[in-house]
Amino acid sequence: MRSCAHCGHANADHLPYCAACGRRLRGPGLAETPAPQLAPRLAGGDAGPSGFAATVALGPTRPGALSAPSPTELTPALPPLWARARDSVGYVFATVRGRIDAEEQRRQLTSERDGARRMAESTLVELGHAVLVQAIESPRLRELTEAASRLKKRREAVAVDLAAAEKFQAAEDLRLGLLEASIENECKAYEQSVAEVEQTLARNASERQTAEAMPQEGGTPGPAASASEKLKLNEQQRALRERAAALRASSMAARARLEQAVATRRQSAAAVAASVAGHTRERAAIEEESRLLTARIGARALELRLPSPHLLPGYERYDRLQETIRMQDSELARLEQAKGGLDRRKLTAGLAVISASVGALITALWALLR
Repeated sequence: MRSCAHCGHANADHLPYCAACGRRLRGPGLAETPAPQLAPRLAGGDAGPSGFAATVALGPTRPGALSAPSPTELTPALPPLWARARDSVGYVFATVRGRIDAEEQRRQLTSERDGARRMAESTLVELGHAVLVQAIESPRLRELTEAASRLKKRREAVAVDLAAAEKFQAAEDLRLGLLEASIENECKAYEQSVAEVEQTLARNASERQTAEAMPQEGGTPGPAASASEKLKLNEQQRALRERAAALRASSMAARARLEQAVATRRQSAAAVAASVAGHTRERAAIEEESRLLTARIGARALELRLPSPHLLPGYERYDRLQETIRMQDSELARLEQAKGGLDRRKLTAGLAVISASVGALITALWALLR
């Protein structure tokens, strides 16, 4: 039991707050020593029961002397019912408040512990990077440093391949874009030529109709002139129709080449993008492997405690982080232990009192509102 420093109420060990006054209790190591329980004093005298008995045994008998109290009179009386109900309700609220506070503290400690672990991992990576940059040699690190050098060459090769793939992607996209633009301009030129030929055909048809109508309006037919004009107009129309057909065929061929160029550009872009994505994934995998290998080198250097001024700050920072992690783990274990120490009898009584109070309040309100 822990006594409250403010009101002196005896609380259970797992409660962080006093069930009587609601103030935060001190830690288990800082709890005050409970005051000794004095025996009940006799009415009319200052001596205790044992002193009074000895006085009675040794001294003369006096008629007005008091007799020793019976065991039933020395038994402490139980607190009244309302005091026990108040303590039970206070215990319920203190338990709920303590659980909420403990859960918030647990989340905060877990977050801080995870952050400390991430910082410890980063410290190991920094130690490994310092070993590689400063060329710190050790027989037990030679295998790891050689693997790191091989991994570095692989990363450089993948970086070169990725740069070449990106450059090829840009050049191929430019080439196919220019080809697509030229074919599109050719299609537009063919369509414009076809439109001009169709306009010429329409104009020749109107001139022919005009030439056929002129002898009827003048009244003097000219068969030779009209025959020669008709032949000329027919030749022009036939030539224009052939040219229009050729232009339409060329336009359709150019349109087909344009669609093929667009499809080729898309396929090439997809293939090059897949190659670039593959190189990017490979580079990311190598970067992750390099980070893990560097962390292994740092962990090995930390285990060996290599004597280098470039590594001493990393050693100290890693030791501080590990100490922080151990403290947070112990606090989390203490919070988990504190969850089980519940006085179920008092908790059940408190919940029953609260439920009865709420029911009585609802009944009273219902009676008043009716």
